Amino acid sequence: MASPPFQRIPLRSPPAAIQRLEEFGLMEQGPDGLPYWVTDGAYVIDAKAAGALLDAASRIEALYMNAVEHVVSTGDYARFGIARPQMQAAIAQSWRAKDAPLHGRMDFSFAPDGTPMLLDYEADSPYGLAEASHVQWGWFEGWQAASGQASDSQENLVFEKLSAHIPRMGLPKRFAIACGGATGGSGAPADTSERFDADFLVEIAEAAGLSARICAIGQVGWDLDAERFTNDRDEALDALIKIYPWDWMEREPNAAFLPMSRTRIYPGAWTRLLADKAMMTLLWERAPGAPHLLPTFLERPATGAFVAKPCRGWDGEHVTLPGQQPGAMPVEEVGPLLYQAHCPLPVFDSGRGPVHAAASVWMVGGEPAGLSFRESRGPVTGADARFVPHILRG
Repeated sequence: MASPPFQRIPLRSPPAAIQRLEEFGLMEQGPDGLPYWVTDGAYVIDAKAAGALLDAASRIEALYMNAVEHVVSTGDYARFGIARPQMQAAIAQSWRAKDAPLHGRMDFSFAPDGTPMLLDYEADSPYGLAEASHVQWGWFEGWQAASGQASDSQENLVFEKLSAHIPRMGLPKRFAIACGGATGGSGAPADTSERFDADFLVEIAEAAGLSARICAIGQVGWDLDAERFTNDRDEALDALIKIYPWDWMEREPNAAFLPMSRTRIYPGAWTRLLADKAMMTLLWERAPGAPHLLPTFLERPATGAFVAKPCRGWDGEHVTLPGQQPGAMPVEEVGPLLYQAHCPLPVFDSGRGPVHAAASVWMVGGEPAGLSFRESRGPVTGADARFVPHILRG
C-alpha cells in the first residue's frame, strides 16, 4: 500500500465559500449522493512533499519532450494508432513550429517510501482546470480567513502561470475557444465543465488585452478559400484554442485540412502524443527504471500485478485492476490496452468510510503550476471523483 506524504483532515468550509461553490454549480450531487466538491475535509501537504511532486512532474515532462522528438524524427506513429497521414503531418508541423502547449494534469500515486509515481498524463484539455485554479484558491482564502490559520498557504500558481503564458503563445488580438461537451438548442456550448474552463480562459485572455469568442467544436467549419478554420459566425480564424481532445479531432472530416491550415491551433497537435497513454510505454522502453515511472508495456507481462487501461481512455475509463477481467471495450474509440505496474492509491478515512486519493500536478506551458486532489470510493479515479481542496502547511 502506498505511503503518501500528506494527510486528510476534517474541517468546516465557511458558509460564504459554500455559497460561492453553489454559484459555480460545484455542489451538485454525484452518483453517491454527495456533492462534487468536498466541504468537510482537505488534504494537508508540507512544502517538502509538494516540492517533490512538482520536481517529479518537471522530470517527467523532460522525458516526454525527448520522446516526442524521437517520434517526430523517426515518423513512428504506429504505437499511437495514428494512421491518418494528415494527422501525422500536423503533429510534425506543430512540433517543429514550436506550437505552444496549454495545460495538462499529471496524476500520481506513491511508492511505499512516498516517492511520487506517475499514473497518467492528461495532457490535452483535462477536466478541472478552473476548479484547481481560482476556485480552489478562492475556497482557501475564505477558509483561511474563517479559521485564522495565517501561516498556511496553497501550492497553486495556476492562474498566475496561465496569465503569463497566454500572452506568450502568439495569439492574435481576436481568436476563438472551441468547447467539446454538450450543446444547447442553438448549437452553442451548454453549461459543462468544458464551458466552465473556457470562461476561465476568456477572463485571462481579456486581462491580457485579447478577445476570445467561445463556440462549440461542432460549430467549427473550414473556409476553403481562406485556408482557415472558422467559428460559429463563419469568420475565418487565425488562431483557435480547443477544449476537445486531438484524438477525437483526428477522426473528423475536417482533420484532412490540418496540414494546409493557416489557423494555429492550441494546444499544438504534438500534444496528441503526450495525451496518449501509449507514450508511457515508450518512456519505459527509453528509460527503464527512471524515477517516478512505473513499468508499462503494450503486451501483458507473464508475471506481476498489472493494471490494464486503454491508451486513449479518459479518467479511469475501462480500467481494470489485477485479477479483474477487462469487459467489452470500443477499441476504435479508446485504443488498445496497455499494462502498467499496479501502484495502489493511498486510502484515507473520510468520516463516511474509506476513500482513495489521487494527487495531481497541473502543468501550464509545460511547467508545474499547482496541486489538486481528487478522491473516490473505489480504487480507480473516475470522472465522478470528488474534488478535495488542499492546504500547504509547514
